[in-house]
Amino acid sequence: MAQSPRDAASALPEVSVDPFGALMGTVFESIANVQRLQLDALLAWQASFAAVAQEFADEWACRFGGGVPIDG
Repeated sequence: MAQSPRDAASALPEVSVDPFGALMGTVFESIANVQRLQLDALLAWQASFAAVAQEFADEWACRFGGGVPIDG
């Protein structure tokens, strides 16, 4: 006995592909990577600024403080 087209279609496995969800996942991942890069750049900038501030403090201590700075 032959199957009707409706029976044949219902026998196919259901594959749920969510292209919008995949797109949003990719967009979210890209945004998260950009924010991580921005945070890394900010932290690197702050570390270099802290090193410059420490160098100025050391130079001040050597010149006006009367000695070698004590690293803490």
